[in-house]
Amino acid sequence: MRKILQNIAPHANHVSGFTLIEILVVMLIIGIIAAWAVPWYEHVVLKSRFGSVMASAKAIATSQEVHHLQYGSYATSQENLDVSMPEDSGNVVITLGEEENFKFVMASHAKAPYVRYVVYQHNSTNFPDNIHCEAKADNEDAIWLCEEELAGTRVENGSLSGNGYIAYVLSGDAASGNFAQAPQVYHNQSNVNATNGSRCEADSQGGCSDSSFTDSTCVASASSGCQHSTFDHSECYGDGKGGSVNSTVCGYNTYSNSTCYNEATDGYVCGRSEYADGSTCYSNEKGGCGHATYSDHSFCYGESLTACDHSTFNDSTCVAEGSGGCTSGTFNDSTCYAKTGGTSSARSCGSGSVYNNSTCYNQSSTMYGCGASTYDAGSSCYSNSNGGCGGKSTFSGGSSCYGNASGACGSNTYTDGSVCHADAKGACNSNTYKGDSYCTGKYCPAGSPRQDGTIRTAEGE
Repeated sequence: MRKILQNIAPHANHVSGFTLIEILVVMLIIGIIAAWAVPWYEHVVLKSRFGSVMASAKAIATSQEVHHLQYGSYATSQENLDVSMPEDSGNVVITLGEEENFKFVMASHAKAPYVRYVVYQHNSTNFPDNIHCEAKADNEDAIWLCEEELAGTRVENGSLSGNGYIAYVLSGDAASGNFAQAPQVYHNQSNVNATNGSRCEADSQGGCSDSSFTDSTCVASASSGCQHSTFDHSECYGDGKGGSVNSTVCGYNTYSNSTCYNEATDGYVCGRSEYADGSTCYSNEKGGCGHATYSDHSFCYGESLTACDHSTFNDSTCVAEGSGGCTSGTFNDSTCYAKTGGTSSARSCGSGSVYNNSTCYNQSSTMYGCGASTYDAGSSCYSNSNGGCGGKSTFSGGSSCYGNASGACGSNTYTDGSVCHADAKGACNSNTYKGDSYCTGKYCPAGSPRQDGTIRTAEGE
């Protein structure tokens, strides 16, 4: 027994550990596992996300075919489709192809915009009934998904998404189409030249700015998107936050025979721009379409307070369809329609507007349309409601006010041969007449001058 203990004793105080080589070997093994596991995990996540993308695109494409059977055309908006979307489609971004030669549904995941799934409609001129996967050329995960996981066949002559993307055919015949005329889809890119039905989507600040759009579309859902650009036969949609007055979505642009839509929930969309050659701006919220110039038969539709405000109209038209729209404008050879009256402090088509050889029509059923303005050089104001064309307006240079309701064209100043037409009882009250100006009509109030300069002592002629 003593011998056994003596043999053990020399080793009793020795503690064994890892050598440097052993540690390095373990670290190498961990690195090898990580190098394999991380890409594997990323591929699993991407594949999972893309599953909802594919399901959503197929659901909409199927609904499009039903729509085509019923109406003879494909819908231009998802809202016009009777479609039941998959439960996990909340992060799926959908684009409907509207260009003549390309009818398709393009879908991507909001967290993986670098890979896109395209289902071509049966009646598409190019690639009918094809299904494509489009991968960003510099993204290995996107290429892996399209090329390896989905076993796509590469298309050599381009993609819908344009330069920087590779198209892979998942189903169909690549020879059945041509990308030479394909509309491109840009995402937050600036300085692009979008043509032929292309589309730029701005969901980050300043996206799709400093660009040129011809027969194309820009959609901004973030502050300052789609700015400082030119639009020719094109459209800009501000469907996100309008931002501050200095970060106007779809603003600071030049529109030629084009349209801007303020679809935001706040103001400052489509403003501070130039609209020419029959262009149109639709304002749905406060401040939209304002501080702009409209020329050559262009239109501004002011659908809320101060919409289309502080703008200049040359041979163009402003329509105030919301309370206070089209205020503080300058009208040269132009027309303003006050379809709603506004308030005493925000008169539709009025509140500091200046009219030169122009006309304002108060068509509202309430008061205060066209009032508190300056009319010169043969301009006219037509009042159809109480208070219309009144409220301290100034008429000069042979301008006219037509009072068609009680209180209309009243409390104004008429100079230099201007005329107030009292066509309703109570019209043209409390006016000041100077320089050969006068009141005419059977309801002119006592004390108002006739055309010959004599003063009435009683109402009427």
